[in-house]
Amino acid sequence: MSATARRSAWLKLRVTPEEKEAITAKATMQGQTVTDFLRQRALDYRLRQTPLEKERIRQLARIGVNLNQLARWANTWKSRAEAVEILTALVSLERALLAKDTPPPPPGEPSCI
Repeated sequence: MSATARRSAWLKLRVTPEEKEAITAKATMQGQTVTDFLRQRALDYRLRQTPLEKERIRQLARIGVNLNQLARWANTWKSRAEAVEILTALVSLERALLAKDTPPPPPGEPSCI
């Protein structure tokens, strides 16, 4: 809040007498007024992940599992020619994850998509 901003808007909140007592006790334990305590709790509260964020994390976890499986396979079968193609695809995928604007792979380089 800027030094010149003035708090002039009201929020009204109904609670049970027991809730009021609990909130007051917590504010007192923190050495704050109830108003400051509630304001801080409301403004500093970190929201839980949205369903979209949870899905993105699941997808990243799946990608990580697949990469791990590919890397293990490539390390197990190092002597085979296909391992070079897998490693090239892994490098291409790593570049794509690190770069925001990924150019298409050069001719002859396998795409990981």
